Amino acid sequence: MRIFLGGSKGLVLYEDGEMTKLHSDPLLSAIKPNPGRLVAGSESGGIVIWNGDGEARVSATDLGKGVQALAAPGVGSMFAGTLPAAMWSSSDDGETWSEISGFADAPDRDRWTAPWGTALVSSIATHPKDPLTAFCGVEVGGAYRTRDAGQTWTDLGLPVDDVHSIEVCPARPDRIFVTTGEGCFCSDDQGFSWWPMGKSNKRQYAMGLAAHPSEADRVIVSAAKGPPPTWTDETGANCDIYLSTDCGRRFRTVMRNLKACVHRQALVINAKVPSEVVFGTSEGELFYSNDGGETFDKEAEGLGDLRTIVFA
Repeated sequence: MRIFLGGSKGLVLYEDGEMTKLHSDPLLSAIKPNPGRLVAGSESGGIVIWNGDGEARVSATDLGKGVQALAAPGVGSMFAGTLPAAMWSSSDDGETWSEISGFADAPDRDRWTAPWGTALVSSIATHPKDPLTAFCGVEVGGAYRTRDAGQTWTDLGLPVDDVHSIEVCPARPDRIFVTTGEGCFCSDDQGFSWWPMGKSNKRQYAMGLAAHPSEADRVIVSAAKGPPPTWTDETGANCDIYLSTDCGRRFRTVMRNLKACVHRQALVINAKVPSEVVFGTSEGELFYSNDGGETFDKEAEGLGDLRTIVFA
């Protein structure tokens, strides 16, 4: 297994138990836009790039106060979502960035808020067949769609504003999954209508979500007992990992009562080998599955607060 780990200890390449430190800045997000290149977003608002050898480097330092989300809609083009809530674009594979002015005019922006005072763009998902179409989640503000690469945005009317992650189903691009502070939701028409997933799950503070690359109804979700202020007692986050094979109508609990949380980008399926699933926790534990998420084994620990994982 060869994966990139990003979090409080920076960027690490993990390969069959061996770890190579690539950068020391704490990270919040990462993607691999093409082979041999990794682009990551830092906690301080910078962009970190690794080109396949040596140490990673910083290409930008001024994208807000934290780059929470990254996405690559097409060759060379990228989106970034930040705290405070803003969208940025790059046309040179993450080397330089410009703020997307149209996002400032998103509907109902004046009602966005957050317990910490300022809303953030928590996640971005792009349409695999249309590089102009993208979706973003705002915490706390809702789910939005653009069809013109960010010039204009539409509020998708999600019934919950506290959006943690958003993902386009690779096997069925009209299907959109969203995790929120009040459970998971699915749309089969690119966000025009929504229905709740996993209403019977014990944990409803949903965070990470990984959709299978070829089985449209197979999805894995992480969910805690409640928001971060509830994680401070002796039981911690009480995080469960759920697996569904019928698009969230029913879930099976495959991991129970993890004390640490599993962040929104720290649960991933290997697109090339879908039987491989990995998740990391806020206490630095790394878990691995080679049966599509049916069972997990602890792979490593002591890795810091893991915020984002990318298969290499």
